[in-house]
Amino acid sequence: MFHKILVPLDGSEVAECVLPHVKALADGNERVSIIFLYAVAPLDIPLINIRYRNKILTDAKKAATSYLKKILESSGLSDLAESRVIVGKAADSIVDFAIKNKMDLIVMATHGLSGVSRWLYGSVADKVVHESPTPVWLIKAGSSQKAPYATRQPLRILVPLDGSPVAESVLPYLKQVHLQFQQYEQDIILVRVCEIFSPPIGYPPPLSMSWEEYIDYEKNRCLDICRSYLQRVQRRLARNDIKVRIEVPEGNPAEALIDLINKNSINLVILSTHGRTGFSRWAFGSVAEKVLKGANCPVLLARVKK
Repeated sequence: MFHKILVPLDGSEVAECVLPHVKALADGNERVSIIFLYAVAPLDIPLINIRYRNKILTDAKKAATSYLKKILESSGLSDLAESRVIVGKAADSIVDFAIKNKMDLIVMATHGLSGVSRWLYGSVADKVVHESPTPVWLIKAGSSQKAPYATRQPLRILVPLDGSPVAESVLPYLKQVHLQFQQYEQDIILVRVCEIFSPPIGYPPPLSMSWEEYIDYEKNRCLDICRSYLQRVQRRLARNDIKVRIEVPEGNPAEALIDLINKNSINLVILSTHGRTGFSRWAFGSVAEKVLKGANCPVLLARVKK
């Protein structure tokens, strides 16, 4: 389970969209400890008098401390949470703090400061995801999807796999999520996309079949491989009392996943940032990044350990 949870905030209501998710992660678990973190940006303006710079920094730290105190009081988590104010660049400070304090999970929004710039995807959240060895639970600020925890609706959890041991390194995090939310009904879906068939340059093959028959043959072979693989993983998870169902959509991996996520009201995607032996297909700039940008739900990203 995730026992030590880091929640970076920046003073905006937009960044606070993570709070219902944090509360659900802590629900009924007295062993959970939460740290609300505010990183005050250092003033690096040489022409300003150092005494004046120190006063500005002191005032900023006081304001951040007051803000986090209000968050603690209003969140209902005061028994489990504490607040920390540090000075430093946001992304670097978040990653360093998580490492030094051995946090199990970082929960943060993909936007902040009214959704304009500071935590805009491609900036702070993007850098944290790229550099943090700690798993990152990203909640898309402004998403139309509401957290299902208050209504006790079943949690729909999607785990995309590509057949590689590297992609399967995310499965221990599925087990942690399963335990963390054991008080909720869960609908866990394992997915492997059957990619659109690309004909080999040397076609026709030495087979007595038409082009259409060959395409159909390759598609069915792909579907069988994907289903057999997911069924093997399904049986392994069943030995740990984790019940899952499987889906094998067809098409481009990123597009098929995003379509499946958004049409089926998925509440969480658990995804590794690498796959296919950790080289390129699921590396950032490809499937994982496209799913992050296109999925209308939280994404738990775990960086593969080399």
